[in-house]
Amino acid sequence: MHPELITIPGVNLVIQSYGFMLVMAFIFGGLLSRHNARLAGENPDHIANLMVYAMLGGVIGARVFHVVHFWDNYQDNYLDMFKIWKGGLEFLGGMIAATVAMLFYGIKNKLSIRNFMDIFAPALMLGLAFGRIGCFLNGCCYGKTCDLPWAVTFPAINDITELGPSGGATIRYSFPYYNQLTYDFYRDREPLVTLPESYYKGYTNKDGYYVEQLADLPAEHQSEFKANPAAADELTEELVTPLRQGEYPMHKIHPTQLYSSLNGLVLCLILQWRFKLRNNRGVVFSLMLILYGMARFMIEGVRADSPLEFTGLTISQNLSLLSIIGGMVMFGVFKKYPQAAVEQAETGAVNGKGKC
Repeated sequence: MHPELITIPGVNLVIQSYGFMLVMAFIFGGLLSRHNARLAGENPDHIANLMVYAMLGGVIGARVFHVVHFWDNYQDNYLDMFKIWKGGLEFLGGMIAATVAMLFYGIKNKLSIRNFMDIFAPALMLGLAFGRIGCFLNGCCYGKTCDLPWAVTFPAINDITELGPSGGATIRYSFPYYNQLTYDFYRDREPLVTLPESYYKGYTNKDGYYVEQLADLPAEHQSEFKANPAAADELTEELVTPLRQGEYPMHKIHPTQLYSSLNGLVLCLILQWRFKLRNNRGVVFSLMLILYGMARFMIEGVRADSPLEFTGLTISQNLSLLSIIGGMVMFGVFKKYPQAAVEQAETGAVNGKGKC
């Protein structure tokens, strides 16, 4: 894994892998959207404005979704919620917020909403394909253990350049490694990787409460607390060296990030093919919601980073079910109330105007 892609010498500017792939998603998604706008008889100049709205709304929505999803990691330090350069964006939250932002722009400028929904659908999936490669390089959105031939492992330790006003550098456990090093309270799973006692510091429970010694707790509550690994940057070099050398490796896991990337690419091709054949506006976007929801539900089943909710499913699985249902409802509505996929120039479509 490479959370930091390159460091530009002289200015010591670090290019984060995840951020770089998001930029690639933005560029290539924009190019595909402009191409589709021309095919749909819309003014491609609207694409740049819509993508600015989508980018701002998407980043905010993806971050908010992540913070709510992993609130335990932020409740003791609210400022960490704004440290987006450290990672922590979720596609579903970003897609919902980006869609709302684009709807606002479309209604304000009297664009054909259904037409632009179809225009952006393949581009969203292309963006997903790029973004999930960034997840793989960053080590987030990781999978459960498996013995498949294409299973992967991640290093125990990463060297991270701290961005922002403080600067400096630090080390941290990779996300998949730390998951296997700790007790999974959400799934009641014991640690998969066990280190010598010197690597641990105190005890924590499901709610994040910390104690130095179990003896400090009433006997009836001691079983709720599990050994807490010391932060990687608190370890001595003598303890860090064996981790760097792979002396305590993690178990192999599903490369769920690559599953998601491949899924995004395949869905992009399917939706682009369907876009060229459509005779009714809105059907491509509806199909995207259905297909993406189905694929995301299955991929979530082999991910290990998402806590289970009251339904016994992850929050993304619950939203995936809503995506499938919403896509089906939209498809039915659009079929009942069809709207021509391409309007002639004299209707004003080429000037970026049409029915909402």
